[in-house]
Amino acid sequence: MFEMGGVDELDQAGVLAALASNRVARLEAEARELVLAVAWADLHNPDADLAGRGLEGVVLPGTEGVVRHGADGTPPVLEFAAAEFASVNGMHPAAGENLIGDGLDLRHRHPGSWAGVCAGMVRAWQARKVTHLTATAGLSRDQARWVDAQVVAYYNALPWVRFVKLVEAKIIEADPAAARERERAAALEQFVRTGQCNEYGLKTVVAKAAAGDVIFFVAMCDRIAAVLLQNGDTDPVDVRRAKAVGILATPTRAQRLLDDAATLDSDDSSDDADDAADGSGDTDAEDSDEAEGVDDPGSVGEQDVHPSQNDADDPTPQTHPCPTCAGDGVVAGDPSLFRRPARVDPGKLLPAATLYVHLSQAGFEAGTGGVARVEGVGPVTVEQACAFLAHTHVTIRPVLDVAGQVPVDGYETPAELREALQLRNPACVFPWATNTGRRKDGDHTIPYLSPDKGGPPGQTSAANLGLLARFAHRLKTHGRWRLRQPRPGVFFWRSPHGYYYTVDHTGTHPVPKTIGDAAWTSLNTGIDVHPAADDPVLDYETSHQVA
Repeated sequence: MFEMGGVDELDQAGVLAALASNRVARLEAEARELVLAVAWADLHNPDADLAGRGLEGVVLPGTEGVVRHGADGTPPVLEFAAAEFASVNGMHPAAGENLIGDGLDLRHRHPGSWAGVCAGMVRAWQARKVTHLTATAGLSRDQARWVDAQVVAYYNALPWVRFVKLVEAKIIEADPAAARERERAAALEQFVRTGQCNEYGLKTVVAKAAAGDVIFFVAMCDRIAAVLLQNGDTDPVDVRRAKAVGILATPTRAQRLLDDAATLDSDDSSDDADDAADGSGDTDAEDSDEAEGVDDPGSVGEQDVHPSQNDADDPTPQTHPCPTCAGDGVVAGDPSLFRRPARVDPGKLLPAATLYVHLSQAGFEAGTGGVARVEGVGPVTVEQACAFLAHTHVTIRPVLDVAGQVPVDGYETPAELREALQLRNPACVFPWATNTGRRKDGDHTIPYLSPDKGGPPGQTSAANLGLLARFAHRLKTHGRWRLRQPRPGVFFWRSPHGYYYTVDHTGTHPVPKTIGDAAWTSLNTGIDVHPAADDPVLDYETSHQVA
């Protein structure tokens, strides 16, 4: 344990010496983590491990398979291996897979970088970044080794940004044809993506589309921003452009706004024309009379305008090909696209979407200053929640009694009970899981047994159910992970090698092995599974606080 108090006694030279020593220790720790990841992969060689368990050649739905976490030239690994490694390291299984894959990439595809990491000369995260670049580019093992040989001497000689540029250049040199193909693929790639929501309920959208479409979309945002200003919106122009995105998401609302603005513009133009016609404008009346040439037969107007001429005498207009369309007549900015549609129910034009907003009674009654939680977004103010719900059909559901759900005998989980499970544990109940969506499996903690085969009644209940992502569900079913639920909503996990974790609504808490062993034995022998709150062994919600 690092002694924080000792820092106060250091002089300037002492602080620098401690900092240098700390850097060495950090490099050693990072290198050791990667070495352990590779060693764990070696211990989970598919051929040897499956044969040792008598599972060689066994392929059943959901059972453990073989995966390749690294790129070309790296050995395969058993699929479930990363889960336990990640949990002991305090990370999600996917993060464990990435760490193992990077370690294998370094050892097999980047031997120079691997040696630098193991010698404490290269930061692990920098070497991992290089492996990502070569793997993403699709380089073979030999090509990756060539890049590694070209750049390994520059890890500590160049600033990081310049070093990355060097790596990218060498990747192009390693396979110029593939680089050109990547450029073509990038040019063809079009997408619309969103980023994570920040703490204020704001979300970023990034789009890549045809240049003409993007230009016209931005121009339309500018047009709506200008209309909003005319209507009294004094927010900065960028804010009004952002509002335009939301307005364009509802076409009828955008059309109405633009129609109203066009009507006002037309009224202003008509007023100017009327002023000019009745002489109330800037036109001089006497000059106008002389220009008419009515009383002067020799005026110019008599030669140019014949009294009997009408529109039928006009020559046929010449046609010119459209320079921006392929003959279909549809071009960006075509005003005919804004023709008023047939009369329809505006409600039918709204997109089908479900937005889950969780709000306490106190926050609802206060109206301001409260906090709401929007699924997929996170915590927002009550005012922001109201803004989310604007212009939509809102259905207010009564408070669901999570604890009062009635157990059922059937295997299927009733909709109300599943909703209660989602409210009780919004995230997947596997250690350090990140999945907070609603597409998770409803897992029976104690496997369901049909009443026809002697199963007890009420097996499908809040006390025997948890929501698991599919991969976590497979780990529990086929990966030798064991699970108990001593209290509804409290999940007690045992890894294949005997590490324990408590997962509840507050997160994941590692359980000391001595406490975990005793608790697991008690649960398996039927000792009180709903203990008193002060029980030092079975109180899993506080066991993580025990040293």
